[in-house]
Amino acid sequence: MIDISVKKVLSIDLEKQEADVKSFIDLNKYFGGTGLGLKFLEIYKDKNPLIFSVGPLNGFFPYTSKTSIVLEKDSAVEDIYIGGSLSSRMKFAGIDSMVLFGVSKEETILDIQNSVVNFKNKDTEPQSLGLPGKRSGIYFEGDKLLCDQYFTTPEYYLETIFKEKNIKGITITGTEIFSPKNFDDYKKLYLEILDRKLDLRVDPADYPSCSGCPVGCGKSKVGEIGGNVLLNSLVACQFADKIYTDIGIVFSCLNTLGYEYTHEDIENLPGLIEETIRNISK
Repeated sequence: MIDISVKKVLSIDLEKQEADVKSFIDLNKYFGGTGLGLKFLEIYKDKNPLIFSVGPLNGFFPYTSKTSIVLEKDSAVEDIYIGGSLSSRMKFAGIDSMVLFGVSKEETILDIQNSVVNFKNKDTEPQSLGLPGKRSGIYFEGDKLLCDQYFTTPEYYLETIFKEKNIKGITITGTEIFSPKNFDDYKKLYLEILDRKLDLRVDPADYPSCSGCPVGCGKSKVGEIGGNVLLNSLVACQFADKIYTDIGIVFSCLNTLGYEYTHEDIENLPGLIEETIRNISK
């Protein structure tokens, strides 16, 4: 059962090939996504971490489909985003962030199943890992990393750090369950948001869709860099900004799931992120 009362991080030591899950109740105020990723960058800064994070709505509501990736490259902090089903698989693995640090002694593939990490050798066939229909994977195709064999990130930040850390790929399977606090209210709100396709800044098409999105737009293939603080901490799609920059909508979504956030928590988020970035820069 997914526990939303704490933030859980899957901490992965690539050099020692060890992993454990840590819970942080005091980090709920960072929501998730970019906010949480930046905080973990501050905590793990001396270890040159690569951080994947999801938000509180990922896996539960339409158009909250991206995964936040935070890293530091040449003393600059980068926050980038990738589509696909990675965010929902992380959520249903019961983890809010994955922090990868150190360097693997040999090329390795991470096979993550509900927060349990198995380190596989480089010759392992990716399609042999995980549970079909419940997994997502990031692997090289040529010189570019693809999530679910289609979605990618802008620039080559992620590819560079994968190579530096000797990571050949990651598969994550998530099968945990979650029951919203009020299922009837949740279902009603879910359908209301799903019906707001005309509020998206993209046109429907027949390309692969991110999880929780029926639109299949042509703009989702390449993720974003930076953007709106609230959107990026929820890790909602940038093209759904008309929906998820509405604090009333966001608060309703959080409340129906059972989160205990207040309007003040949402309003304080930009200041917390600014403070965290200053601390990282010291």
